[in-house]
Amino acid sequence: MDTEIGPQILAAFSGIVRKIRALETTGEATGDVPFSVIAVLGLLSDNGELRLGAVAASLGVDTSVISRTVAVAVHRGLVSRRPDPRDGRACLLSLTERGGRCLADRRNQRLRLLSAVIEEWEPGSAEALLAGITRLRDGLAATGTALAAA
Repeated sequence: MDTEIGPQILAAFSGIVRKIRALETTGEATGDVPFSVIAVLGLLSDNGELRLGAVAASLGVDTSVISRTVAVAVHRGLVSRRPDPRDGRACLLSLTERGGRCLADRRNQRLRLLSAVIEEWEPGSAEALLAGITRLRDGLAATGTALAAA
């Protein structure tokens, strides 16, 4: 890879994340659900019931950090926890119906934001972007799997 393009790609991704967060914060109907809680809701929606440690590992944060985030989500009725039948010391987390609605609302908000930008693009550009992002995501997943196995 060109020595210039890697840093530019990283900077572009960071800028996109910051801009989306800033727009969501100033936009209407964002609710008061923190981004960290939305990340947990998305993970539970995509993967089903998970233990706290698995949520922390998937999000790349310490268990103490995710424990506080999950406590907020449980308090708001967005996530439920129950004892793990295989290990009574651990708990299993799952998305509640309310949590699913909250996540759907946030995803719809993001889709409206994205659609407003992409509708201005020339035909085929969105598909090309999707292909590139998907390839990058899959490559990163394969690299992570290879590193974990080593």
